[in-house]
Amino acid sequence: MCVPEHVGKSEVGEREILALHLPNLGALPAQVRLPSRHFLAFLAADATGISDESLREFARRLLAVGCVYFCAWGPDCERVHDLFDAECLHVEPVIMTTWHSEESLDDALWFFTFNTFPDDGYSDSCHSALAITIAQPEWADHVRRRLADLDALNRDVL
Repeated sequence: MCVPEHVGKSEVGEREILALHLPNLGALPAQVRLPSRHFLAFLAADATGISDESLREFARRLLAVGCVYFCAWGPDCERVHDLFDAECLHVEPVIMTTWHSEESLDDALWFFTFNTFPDDGYSDSCHSALAITIAQPEWADHVRRRLADLDALNRDVL
């Protein structure tokens, strides 16, 4: 079982914010210990060299552990989003998805922290936000630092 690092708490949705850095998409474990059954997920990854099947498998695994809102950022994040979207097309209540190809990492993190709200069907069981970084240690450090100080993130982005 994987236990992500707790980095903060958001007043928006009363969410615990956690971070998880993985060497590759395949390293996402089948079980992830989070404070709530459902969660919002943010993925920072360079997907340009990753196969569609690997992205689909990652999406299936993330959905299986309770993802109900998915944000993608980084090179080729539109394709990541589209493949994730296809995996949850018939899930009810609906799984929300966004991509942030034209935004800075800070802008995408701000959106993830302050503007993500799952379908009402998950409102009682979604009180966690998980930021996942793949293979880029500098992104992982940046994400942890920014999510640990939401007041500074909010000030800097707005």
